[in-house]
Amino acid sequence: MKLVRSPNIVLYWEGGRIVLEEFVRKERTGATPLVALVLDAFSTPRTSRGAAVLLRALGRESVLDMVQQLRERGFLVPESSRDSRTDVSAAWAGSIAAAYYHFATRDVPCSTNPFEWLSVAGEHLAASHCPSVFKDYRCAPFRPLPKRQPQALAGSLWTALRERRTVRTFAATPVRWSSLAVVLRGTWGKTGSLDEGILGKLLTKTSPSAGARHPIECYVLAWNVSGLAPGLYHYSVRRDGLECLHAGDLRRQAVGAASGQEWVAGAAFVCVLTAVVDRVFWKYPCSDSYRLFLLDAGHIAQTFCLLATAAGLGPFTTAAIQQSRIERLLRIDGVAEFPVYLCGAGVPNHSAGNRVPGALL
Repeated sequence: MKLVRSPNIVLYWEGGRIVLEEFVRKERTGATPLVALVLDAFSTPRTSRGAAVLLRALGRESVLDMVQQLRERGFLVPESSRDSRTDVSAAWAGSIAAAYYHFATRDVPCSTNPFEWLSVAGEHLAASHCPSVFKDYRCAPFRPLPKRQPQALAGSLWTALRERRTVRTFAATPVRWSSLAVVLRGTWGKTGSLDEGILGKLLTKTSPSAGARHPIECYVLAWNVSGLAPGLYHYSVRRDGLECLHAGDLRRQAVGAASGQEWVAGAAFVCVLTAVVDRVFWKYPCSDSYRLFLLDAGHIAQTFCLLATAAGLGPFTTAAIQQSRIERLLRIDGVAEFPVYLCGAGVPNHSAGNRVPGALL
């Protein structure tokens, strides 16, 4: 029987050793030079004996034994087995990173009993510092949001759902400061709090978040908001207001952050969504927790779009972002905190029709 190397293999350092992983089967082994040579021999289909002949300098029995072990663990697969030879990254348009993340974090065991979970995780939580659910820039100039309640928004939830559209052409009319305040507070603001003992003091907001950890922060690039000077701001949940990090018209930086999408400059403001890593991994220290950042950002973006629509604004979202540019602009390290998504809005230009192919649903 001819064997071939599995196409779904990654190699990485873990501590002081090199690890070989077949991420679809979730098989891992230490990667010695012999392992690498044997796998390389099976870049093209061949029999075990054929590999032993090719690598005879390594010793016939050593090679045959290694081939047997690699076959049993799925690193080598039969040439005739289509399922075993499916190249996931090729099927996913060559995205090895997406394929690896998806399969490496599948089917992680989860406890449905909170007491059972705490009995396992409690020691770790008690021994470590609970990350703050707030981020503040205490030395930055501060502008509190006006005390206007979300109830002042016109129409019903169903109206907002029905009328929500992605908008990419905007009028020159400035967005009112009060409208921006309603959208920010309604999307990111605190609606309540919970004291969960060892799990810390948690916040409630208008969007759901796994474990009420709420890792998504909001930075606002504003340039056409009446009553608010152009600049880069951070929304402080604790103080319910904007902290000015940099003054000036930064719409060109917003376009750059959005991968050069020029229409972004026509909006009034852009919100940069970032994820604070330790808020999630402190409670959920496992690889599949990465998806929680993306899910939280999606929940928040939908809330943002509905509130902006109800406030008479034209919202948009885009995942076409330049992470390095954004990290430099916000002065975040990209490790403890990293950019995830962009949301923005302006006064819609109704005369332009605002039809965005492929983005109306």
